[in-house]
Amino acid sequence: MIKLDEFEQDILQSVENNEWKVKGEVKERIAELQRTIKNQNKKALSIRVSENDLYALKQKALENAIPYQNIIQMLIHQYSADKIRLSV
Repeated sequence: MIKLDEFEQDILQSVENNEWKVKGEVKERIAELQRTIKNQNKKALSIRVSENDLYALKQKALENAIPYQNIIQMLIHQYSADKIRLSV
C-alpha cells in the first residue's frame, strides 16, 4: 500500500469524487504528441523519482494504454514548448 501525505490524499479524494473534468480531446492530443516525440532525435536521461509518483504515473499509463516513458516525454515536451506551466 502506498502511503500518501495529506495533500496527496486530498487530490485522490477529489479524483474519486469525479471533481476533475477532461479538457478537450485527450486521445487526439496524446496521439499528436506521440507523433511529435516519435519523429525527434532522442537522448538518454537518468532521473530519480519518488516511488509514489512513479507508481501513479505507471497506473495512469496503464489506464490510457500508453508507455509511462512516453508520458514523461510528452510532459517534458509540453513544458519546454511553453504549453504547460508550473504553478508554485
